[in-house]
Amino acid sequence: MVHTDRPARTRRPLNWVLLGVALALLIAGIAAPHALLVAAGLIVAGLIGLGHRR
Repeated sequence: MVHTDRPARTRRPLNWVLLGVALALLIAGIAAPHALLVAAGLIVAGLIGLGHRR
């Protein structure tokens, strides 16, 4: 195990909120069957992933 002086990076609280919104859109789109809600959920989840890249 390597010890560093830098603290471990964690996700910001806003990311968790956006992940919840993306999951809600995805579930609503699957339950309703409405492709636009599914697409919106996937897009929001993808945007969160793009913001987390190094």
